[in-house]
Amino acid sequence: MFTKIISFVMAVITSLVGMGSSAFAAGADGVFSSALSLVTERSAFLEDITDKDVSQFDENSGFIKDMLLVFFEEDASFFDKLSALRKTGGAVVGSMPEAELCVVRTNGLNYEKLTALCEELMLDGAVALASVCPASRISEQYTPNDPFTDYDWYTEYWNEAEPAGNNWWLEATETRAAWGYNSYFEDIDIGVVDGGFNELHEELEGKISFPSASEAKRNNRSYHGTHVAGIIAAKADNGVGISGICQNSELICVDWSPSGSQMWIGDVAIFFGFGKVVKAGAKVLNFSLGASGSLGANQRSWGSFVQNLDAMLYSCYMSALLNSGYDFVVVQSSGNGNSGGNAVDASANGCFCAITENNTFIPYSGIKPRDLLDRIIIVGSARVENGAYIQADSSNVGDIVDICAPGVDIYSCSTEGYMSLSGTSMAAPVVTGIASLVWSVDGDLSGADVKKIVCSNTCDTVAPAPEYYFDSLNTKAYPMVNAKLAVEAALKNKYEMNTVSINLGGTAQIKFINEDLREFVFETDASGVTSCLLESGTYTVEVNGEAVRTDFAVEADTEFVL
Repeated sequence: MFTKIISFVMAVITSLVGMGSSAFAAGADGVFSSALSLVTERSAFLEDITDKDVSQFDENSGFIKDMLLVFFEEDASFFDKLSALRKTGGAVVGSMPEAELCVVRTNGLNYEKLTALCEELMLDGAVALASVCPASRISEQYTPNDPFTDYDWYTEYWNEAEPAGNNWWLEATETRAAWGYNSYFEDIDIGVVDGGFNELHEELEGKISFPSASEAKRNNRSYHGTHVAGIIAAKADNGVGISGICQNSELICVDWSPSGSQMWIGDVAIFFGFGKVVKAGAKVLNFSLGASGSLGANQRSWGSFVQNLDAMLYSCYMSALLNSGYDFVVVQSSGNGNSGGNAVDASANGCFCAITENNTFIPYSGIKPRDLLDRIIIVGSARVENGAYIQADSSNVGDIVDICAPGVDIYSCSTEGYMSLSGTSMAAPVVTGIASLVWSVDGDLSGADVKKIVCSNTCDTVAPAPEYYFDSLNTKAYPMVNAKLAVEAALKNKYEMNTVSINLGGTAQIKFINEDLREFVFETDASGVTSCLLESGTYTVEVNGEAVRTDFAVEADTEFVL
C-alpha cells in the first residue's frame, strides 16, 4: 500500500512540476516533501526550534523567523495545495492534515517579506489563512508552596459546608457527592497539554499515555504537569496521597514545553499538542498555560495586534478540527496576572483566552463563532476565607472568564511525592475533571452541551478580590464549579431520575443498592441532610454499613428519613 501511495505522489510531482529532467531532479525533493505533508502528520521540526529562531516584536512577544503557518480551504484539492506551497519558495517542515495546516520554512525572509508573502498566499483560492508563527516567553502559571511528603490524605476531615485542609478543593466542589454516581460513569479520554509528566508516579502509573512513541520520548518529567494530572485523575483507594476527580479516565498527554534553558515557545507547539491529543481520542482538553505572566509589572495588555493574531490562529485551528468531525471542550487557565502578580484582563493570557465573538477567523462555512466559544471554558482561581469564596488576588478577570474553581493551596502530585501549589493552573484541571465526569455520563452530548452543563449548574459564587493593582478592570463575581450539580444535570438529561431527600440526623454514609446490585453512596455532614438522584425501582438501604431497609421504593420524588 505504501508503495502505491509513493508512486501516486511521484506521479503528482511529475505532472505538477512540468519541468525537464534536470530541473525536476533539482526540485523534486521539496515538492515530494510537500506532497507527503498533505497526508501525514509531521512534527519533528518542533525539536529544532530554539530561542535563536525567534525575532522579537518587543521584550516579551515575537515570531519565529522564516516560518509560515498555512491553513487550507476545506474544498482545496490536493493539486491546489501543492501549487500554493510551491509559491512559498520554502520547505514544508511540519503538518497536521486534520487541521488543514502546513508549517513552512522559508529562506532568509524578514518580517516585512514574510507578511508580504502571507498576503500573496491569501490571494490563492486554496489558502484559508497564511500567517507568521507567533512566539512568546515562557511564563509560569503557578506559585509553588511547601511540599508535603508521605502525608496521609485519607485522615482529612470531610466537611463540604466548611471546606478546609488538603481536600478543600474537593469539598468546595462537592466532588465526593458526584462520586456517588460512579456506576453511571463510562471511560473517557482526557487531553493534557502541559509541562512534562511523571507517568511512573504511584498515583498516575497506568493512567498516562502519549499520542506516539516520539511524544513519550520527548516527555521531560516536571512537577507542574504531574500536579495538573493528579488533580484530574490521581488513583483512588490506593491508600496513599490523593484522589483525582475523574477516576474513569485515561490521560493523553503532550509535553509542550521547550527543553534546556530555552525561554520562548512558538504557538505552533500548542497547536500540535492540541491536535495530537484530539486525534488520539481526547474529549476534554486542559491547557494550564498562558502568556500574561510575561507582561511587565506595570503592563496590562499586549495590544490589539498580538491578541488578534492569537485569536485568528487559534480560532482557525479550532474550526478546522471541528470541521474535520472532532468534538471537544477546551479548558484554559485565565492566568495569574502580569510578572508582578497583578491581575489583568484574561484576554492578555493569550491562546484560547484571546478569542472573542468579534475576532474569530473561521474559513469553514459550517462553523460559527459560537461553535468555538461554546467549547472554551476559561477558569479563574478561588480561595476560601471565613466560609466565603474569593478570587485569588492575581487571578485574571474580565468577560472572557466563565467560571472559578479552587486554585489556592491545592494538594496534588509532584515529580516525587506530593506538594501544594497555587494558581489558575490548578483551578483549570478541577474544571477539566468535572467536565469529564459530565461527558462520561452521556457520550451523546456535544462539547457545547458539556460547557453549558458545567457552567450553568452551580450554587456558590466567588467574589472579586478585595482590591486590584489596576483601576477600571472589569471585575465581577463568577460561579464556583460544582461537580454534584453538573453530574446530576447530565443524569437528568439522559435518564428519568427522581430526587430523594435524605435526613439521617447527623454525619453518616448512606448507600442505596438497586435490584441490579449497583451501588450509590453518599455522605451527609453534621446537619445530616443531603439529596441525591435515583432511577425508579426498589432499593436496599445501608447506613454506616448496616442494612436499615430492604424495600425502599422510588417511583417519584421522595424522602428517606432515619
